[in-house]
Amino acid sequence: MSQRSDALKALRGDTPCKVPFIGRMDLWYDYHRACGTLPAPYENASLWDIQRDLGIGILGFGRFAPGFYRSEYIGGVEARSWWQGNERVEQFETPYGRLEQRFILASEFHGADVTPACTEYPFKSPDDYDALQYLFEHTRVVENHAEYGAYLERIGEDGLGLPFAGTVPMHSLMKEYIGYNLFYFELYDHLPRLEQLAAAVSALHLEIIKIAAESPANVIELGGNYDQVMTPPPVFRKYFLPFYQQAVPVLHAAGKLVALHGDGDMGTQLLALMRETGVDAVEALTPRPMTSIDVRQARELWGDKVTLWGGIPAVLLTPTFDDEDMEACLDGLFDAVAPGNRFILGFGDNVPTDGLFSRILQVVGAYRRHSAPPISTPASHNRQDLRSMTRSTLSGASL
Repeated sequence: MSQRSDALKALRGDTPCKVPFIGRMDLWYDYHRACGTLPAPYENASLWDIQRDLGIGILGFGRFAPGFYRSEYIGGVEARSWWQGNERVEQFETPYGRLEQRFILASEFHGADVTPACTEYPFKSPDDYDALQYLFEHTRVVENHAEYGAYLERIGEDGLGLPFAGTVPMHSLMKEYIGYNLFYFELYDHLPRLEQLAAAVSALHLEIIKIAAESPANVIELGGNYDQVMTPPPVFRKYFLPFYQQAVPVLHAAGKLVALHGDGDMGTQLLALMRETGVDAVEALTPRPMTSIDVRQARELWGDKVTLWGGIPAVLLTPTFDDEDMEACLDGLFDAVAPGNRFILGFGDNVPTDGLFSRILQVVGAYRRHSAPPISTPASHNRQDLRSMTRSTLSGASL
C-alpha cells in the first residue's frame, strides 16, 4: 500500500497496512538548496525526490501549493501589494477608507516557504470597523479545482495534499487583521461591533467551506495554531468551536476528512476541546520539549476519535540535542501510540534550517523498525546502529 492510502485509513480510524509517515521538510530543503549544502547524494534532487527516496510521505501544504480557491474583490475594493526590501506592504482601498498592513521577512528566507512576520495590522482603531467589514462583504471566492487537482496528481500515492480552508473567523480577526493585543481590548470594549465583524468573516469562510466540499482534495485543513495562553479554552469554546461544529459536518457530508494544525502549546484543556471540534486529525502535533504537550495524554484524551499526526518536536533534529535525545523521544513516541491506530508520524511542524540530515535518517531508521502495525514497544526491537544505517542509506540511495 502507499503513504496516501495508509494515511487515509489512519484518518478514518481504520488499520493501515503500515503506519504512515508524512511530514514537511520544505524549510530545511529550501535553505540548503539556496546555500548549496544539500547532502550527498541529493545535491541536485528536488524535495519530493528526496522524500520519496527516504520513504517520507509528501505533505502538500504551504504557500508553494496552489489553493483550491482564489479571492476576488468587488464593489470598488482595490487591492495592491509590493515589496520594499525585506518589507511587504498590502493595501485595500474601500469606500470607508484605506486599510494597510505590513510584513517583514529576513532576506535569508526570501524564496522559502516562510510566513513573514506581521508588523502592522489592517485594523488600528475602532475607526477601521466599517472598512474591514466592507472588505469582507465584498470579497468573493471562486473555485480553482483544475489547478489543485493537477497538483494532487503530481503527489500521487506518495503523500497527501492538505489545502488550507482558512483560519476560523474570530481567530482570523485575532491573528491576521487586528493582532492579539488589540483584539482582547476590542473583545471587552466593543464586543457587539466585533461580533458583527466576525459574522461577516464567518459568511465568507462558509463560502470557502462549500468550495472545499466540492474540491478534489481528500483532506481539508481548517484552522490551527492554538495556544493555551493566546487562545485560551474559554475563548476557544465560545468563539472558535461553534464554527468547527458548523463547518466540519458540511465537509464530512461531502466525504472529506478534516484536520487542524496543532503545533501550538495547547495544554490539557485545549487538547480535550480538539475532540469536540469533530475534526479527524490534529496535524503537526508538537510535544515536549517544545510545548507542554504529552503524547500519551493526548492519546488518552482523544481515544479513537482523533488521529494524532506529528509527534516529533523539530528542535530535536538540531545540534542543540544529541542522537540519544532523539532516540529516547522516538522510543517514547512509538510506545505512547502503540498499537499504531489513529497515528501518522510527522514533524512538529517542519524540519528546521539547522536540522541535521543524520538526525532525519535516524527518524527514518526508527520508522522502518516500527512502521508495521501493531506497533510493539521499542524495547522489543533490536536497534540498528545509526552510523551504519546512515552509510547504507546514502550508498544505496537512488533517484
